[in-house]
Amino acid sequence: MNENTHSGQEIISELRQDFVSGEWVLLATGRAKRPQDFIKHDGKEIITTQLLNDCPFEHAHINNKDPLLWYATPGTAEKDTIENWFLQVVPNKYPALVPHPEGTCPSRIQKGPLTFMPGIGYHEVIITRPHERGLGEMTSEEAGVVIQAYRERYVSIKSDPCVSYILIFHNHGKDAGASISHPHSQLIAFPIIPPDVKRSFWGSQRFYNEHKKCVHCQVLAWELEVRERIVYENDRFVAVAPYASHVSFEVRIFPKEHNPYFELITEKDILHLSDALVSVLGKFHKALEDPAYNFFIHTAPVNRAGVEHYHWHLEILPKTSVIAGLELGTGVDVVVVAPEDVPKLLG
Repeated sequence: MNENTHSGQEIISELRQDFVSGEWVLLATGRAKRPQDFIKHDGKEIITTQLLNDCPFEHAHINNKDPLLWYATPGTAEKDTIENWFLQVVPNKYPALVPHPEGTCPSRIQKGPLTFMPGIGYHEVIITRPHERGLGEMTSEEAGVVIQAYRERYVSIKSDPCVSYILIFHNHGKDAGASISHPHSQLIAFPIIPPDVKRSFWGSQRFYNEHKKCVHCQVLAWELEVRERIVYENDRFVAVAPYASHVSFEVRIFPKEHNPYFELITEKDILHLSDALVSVLGKFHKALEDPAYNFFIHTAPVNRAGVEHYHWHLEILPKTSVIAGLELGTGVDVVVVAPEDVPKLLG
C-alpha cells in the first residue's frame, strides 16, 4: 500500500483523518467479502449455518492453518490433541488491519489536504466451542479460559513497536455486527489511539490533574455506598449500570482494585472477572430474551507510562433500541430505561 492507493488501486485497509475533527476512520474494503450467517426470509431473520458441517469456525484447523493459540476443553483428560479444542485463536481471514509486510511502522501521508496512513496492525479471532453456546451460557471456568486467551494474545502483540492500542471485543447477534453466528471474540491492534478511547483516557487525565484521584475509583466508591445501580458484585469486581449510560441496560464491569492495565490481570482476578461476566450476560439472556450485544475492554494504551489516572474496565452494551437521527445528528444518546431500574429489571 502506498500513496497511489487513491489513483484507482484497490484499498484493502487504510486509516483516514477527518478534516475537521482530526479523528481517524478505518477504510477496510476487504471486510465486505465476509460470509454472512444471517439472512432475511419472509421478513424474518434466520441463521444459515445451523449445521456444524457448514460452519467455518468448527474445524480443528480453521482456514487450513494451525491456530496461533488453543486450549482444550476445561476438565477433560485429553489435552494434547487439537481435535479436543475448546478455544482457538486465528488470524482474521477478512482483516480490518493487516500486518506490516516489511516490519516498518506506518506513518502519516499528506496528499494535498488529505491525511492518511496504511492500515497496519493485527486482527485476530478468538473462537470457542460448542457451536451453539455463547459466553452467557458458559461456566465461569470456561469463560476464564476465554479471558486467559485475551490476556495471552494481548501480551504477545503489545511488544510490537508499531502498536499503539489493542482492543478486545465481542459481538453477539446480527444487530451487534456479528456476521458469523458461531461464538467468537476479536482482537484488533491499532497503530493509533482510537477516538473513543482517547476521549475516555484524556477525560480521566483531566480529573486526575484537578483532584489527584482516579475518577473511576471515586465513582465506584460512590456506587458501592449508595447501591442504586449495582447489577452484580463479587470480592474483586463490581458490575454497575452507569449513572450516565449511553444505551439502555448498559453495564460496566470494573476491578475494585485500581489498575490501568488489563494485561496485568492475575489468575485469581481472571476467575472473578469470568464470574461477573457470565453472571451479567446470563441476566441479559434471561431478562431480555438473549438480546444482541457488544462488549469490549477499555484499557490504557500500549507501552504508555504515566497512566495511573486510568482504570481498565469491560463495557457491555445491549442492542435494545435503534440509533436514529437525534443521536446521530447531535451525539446525544437517548436512553429509555433509567440506570437505577436496571438491577431489578435484570433480576
